[in-house]
Amino acid sequence: MAFKESTTISHQPAEVFTALVDEAFNRKVTEGLGGALVAFERQGELTGPVSVTMVRSVPVNRLPDAVQKFAGKFLGDKLSLEQQETWSAPAADGSRTGQLVVTVAAAKTTATAEQLLLPTEGGSEVRVTGAVECRIPLVGSKLAQAAEPKVGKVLGRQAREVAAWLEQ
Repeated sequence: MAFKESTTISHQPAEVFTALVDEAFNRKVTEGLGGALVAFERQGELTGPVSVTMVRSVPVNRLPDAVQKFAGKFLGDKLSLEQQETWSAPAADGSRTGQLVVTVAAAKTTATAEQLLLPTEGGSEVRVTGAVECRIPLVGSKLAQAAEPKVGKVLGRQAREVAAWLEQ
């Protein structure tokens, strides 16, 4: 099972991208989900390719029930997630492609996604498609299936929160 999310934002791709790779924005989104942004590093200029690495601490009770049951028994109250994003330089129309990898080492879980930031007549569209893999024997596939919808929703929510952030 994979996830797929899409949302439109009434701002141009350059504005949306600036928010998506902004430390303060990512801190706000993470805290809105009950977590903490532990580390953040951005490399590259906004006019070219950009990579972002961040570490988030997320409370286990905000994860899907199946994941909570496993994680609560073995991993404690919080999980550390490392997120790496690699974005292309903007195309002539302002669009960008991003590759995303979220790793939860303690749970032997990795989410990978492709993010597309596309111009539209009224602003931008953000599309996210990806999958989750869990390498825990016997229960890994069940945990991945339970986590995929949540990961997709979190990424979709992040994109939707860009509009509110840009309206400030």
